[in-house]
Amino acid sequence: MKGPLTLGIDVGTSATKVLLLDNSNEWVMDSWPTSGSLWDNLLHWLDGRGKSIVRVGITGHGPSAIVIRDGEVIGSKISWFDETQEGCEREIENDHILTKNRAWVPSRLAQWEKENGPIGDGVPVQLKDLLNWQLTGVIGRDTRSMRGYFGEGNFFHPDEVIGLVNNAGSEISGICIGAEVICGCDDLTAGVIGLNPNQGDLFNLANTSEHIGLVGSQPMAGFSWLPPIGKLPALCYLSTSTGGGTLAKKINVQPSEEAVKKFISQLENEKNSGNSNDVNGPAWEAIRELNQPIDEVRTMFPNNQMLIGGGLALIPQIVETRGAILRAGQEVSVLGVAKLAQRPLAVIFGAGKVGRGFLGQLLLRAGWRIHFVDSNLDLVNALEDGTYAISNLATGEIEVISDYTVSADEWRLHDASLIMTSLGANGLANWAQSISDLDRDIDIILAENHPAPAKLVREHISSTKVGVAQAQVLRSCIEPTEEQIANYGPLTVQVQDHWTLPLDADALTRAELVSSVSGFEAKPNFAVELTRKLYTYNAINAAVCYLGAERGYVWLSDAANDSEIADLASQVGVESSAALIAEFGFDEGEQRDWSNRALAKYQDVTIRDPIERNARDPIRKLGLHDRILGPLHLCLKHGLPHDALVQTMKSALTYRDSSDLAAIQLSTFVDEFGTWGALQTIAHGVNESLANYLG
Repeated sequence: MKGPLTLGIDVGTSATKVLLLDNSNEWVMDSWPTSGSLWDNLLHWLDGRGKSIVRVGITGHGPSAIVIRDGEVIGSKISWFDETQEGCEREIENDHILTKNRAWVPSRLAQWEKENGPIGDGVPVQLKDLLNWQLTGVIGRDTRSMRGYFGEGNFFHPDEVIGLVNNAGSEISGICIGAEVICGCDDLTAGVIGLNPNQGDLFNLANTSEHIGLVGSQPMAGFSWLPPIGKLPALCYLSTSTGGGTLAKKINVQPSEEAVKKFISQLENEKNSGNSNDVNGPAWEAIRELNQPIDEVRTMFPNNQMLIGGGLALIPQIVETRGAILRAGQEVSVLGVAKLAQRPLAVIFGAGKVGRGFLGQLLLRAGWRIHFVDSNLDLVNALEDGTYAISNLATGEIEVISDYTVSADEWRLHDASLIMTSLGANGLANWAQSISDLDRDIDIILAENHPAPAKLVREHISSTKVGVAQAQVLRSCIEPTEEQIANYGPLTVQVQDHWTLPLDADALTRAELVSSVSGFEAKPNFAVELTRKLYTYNAINAAVCYLGAERGYVWLSDAANDSEIADLASQVGVESSAALIAEFGFDEGEQRDWSNRALAKYQDVTIRDPIERNARDPIRKLGLHDRILGPLHLCLKHGLPHDALVQTMKSALTYRDSSDLAAIQLSTFVDEFGTWGALQTIAHGVNESLANYLG
């Protein structure tokens, strides 16, 4: 397995499972009797792999009662299976709704106090919290695991990092010092996470006992209900009176992998010897007995798909007769808590210079995992070598990027917490069509050089669960120098020292998650911000590149430092700013700063950006609402000067490049219709008064 790794631990009543999960979601698992030493067994199993572990998540059986006071565990430990003492029954204290057929945490704590005296300033926790404390020295707990208990202090969300593995924790476990440890959750919730469900899915955890329920449901009469917490959804569920334990008794075997294989073989033999689909052998009778309570509970829920996982899910006849979708086997809970602990995954469509030189860097610095998807097989193959470099143009700093995955055809959308695109305008519609059935709570952030990418994508994705947010890319990402290619490889990206990505706050469905990425600036009323950027940065860029092309410049910065071009580009900024202030009420000083920053960016000689790249696709850039005609029409609307914008328009119409299909098409339009006719053809609705400036 390739690091970094996430470790999941599930301490069950009889067996403890451990699982290592890598960034591509490949995993390895082992187990041993819970009666043995967790840390000794883990230390032996990791065998040096602990140095690659970056996060740890632990789940465990419960509800129990363990008390930590003054840096040590005090009194006895009350386990979930201990018999409740008379007089210790207590009501639920918080907003959980739980069945009366077992003792929940308030009752366990009453029993603890009966045996040990008042808890006082001690902190009641669950087993997984004790293990977290042993690793980090930090006491943390979550309400999901503290079933029915209402207390103060030391509470975290289940996915929240409570602390880092310290020296003592590393020594006992083999996990590297500094690995993050999340609070973790109860084993039921961990099992549901292991099924990778969406809101509205039914879940069936088929283990020694079985649970069936609905993800994201409101409370229902007669069912247990857990409210949402952090990124975990509400769960409405019931446990059944049957499960793997019942099956083991029915066929008189101890649960084991070998026993499962023999039972599957018996089912197949009985079916093959029967004369109908209604097989009456003892193994099939046991299946029907197992399925009966599941079928009864299932009728109380909507007729949605049911996801199944757990030891019983290893028996295909059970999965088939329940009409379920197999998601996991006996690893379901340990896999779930590992996924809960795993850093969130962003899938970036487009591994070009912006994708890997800006989006990927911001996400990796925020601790996210990233997976690139790109149709360019040569690029994918190059990235699969494992690293690329980012060179900061202002500081000269080189950052080597390595912790990512990449593919041309494996999109990993089922794992993603966020989707981003840097595809290029021409490929966006086809991509949006390919994911049109996306229907879960997730955001798509579009870092595209397109006038209205969110509108285009929303035409294909109808689900209101999906947020589609537009972003502004204000960082220049350019090709490497020959020296950098020699030293760091051809995938090196040179980047401007700019660290923010403004995006549309109003379009997000998971704003809190997106805002956790340093540099992602979610802003309200973003359409106006987009217009400001287009009519300022892009308008000034158009003046520089099209006039620069007329004068034969190759590099953008050389053109921008030509005094005559600089004067005209500066005047474009003045004209566009006046139009933006008149139309939207921007602050005059702030808008002046925007224009000055834009021109300064293009004059930066460390940014070796070719004019050809900036001038490419003149037809799109001469669009009615794009960078030239957009601010020009606002000037006309408000009676403002616009001479520099007109000159930019005229230069764009004369742009020619034999390698640019759009430039060739523009030349054809001019030859066929004349300059004014060409502009009318590519910018429908253009103001008729502009004909006076064109022959």
